[in-house]
Amino acid sequence: MTATIEYVRFETTDPAELTAHRDQLVSLLRERYGSDFLGAHLARFEDGSLLDFIVWSSPEAAARAAQEMPGDPAAAGFFSRIGTVHEMRHAEVLHSTQP
Repeated sequence: MTATIEYVRFETTDPAELTAHRDQLVSLLRERYGSDFLGAHLARFEDGSLLDFIVWSSPEAAARAAQEMPGDPAAAGFFSRIGTVHEMRHAEVLHSTQP
């Protein structure tokens, strides 16, 4: 299996509310996808757009979650606060390091 990054750049009108629902989303990802979910980061660009950066154990796990989660009622608190999506991509991890 090849680890896969899910990269989503999007807008929100309420970053504080979106962030407030982030822990619930991460808990849901852990519960639903178990060891296939490797981690997540949420960041803000200088232009105000946000980046959701999620690491999955495989491209299949990434594709499955991308298909299932946006319409899942348990994740609505987070996804309902996403506005325009500028880009969503999956990429194969070629090299990684940890401190």
